[in-house]
Amino acid sequence: MNFNKNLFSKNADSNVKRLLSSHLDVLDGMKVAFKDGDKFGIIEHYEINGEPFYLYPVEKEWCAE
Repeated sequence: MNFNKNLFSKNADSNVKRLLSSHLDVLDGMKVAFKDGDKFGIIEHYEINGEPFYLYPVEKEWCAE
């Protein structure tokens, strides 16, 4: 599954939206790893202005196939 900024904007809590607002363009389309049966996934690595980040938890409602 891949992170989708439109689904994130529609389904995420307002506090999470505020925290990640400057990251959305980078996160959009990134692969989210879900292990079998897990409710949440992870984006293991991305960078903003040369600074490394990871994102966990990623909800399935924020992702598209």
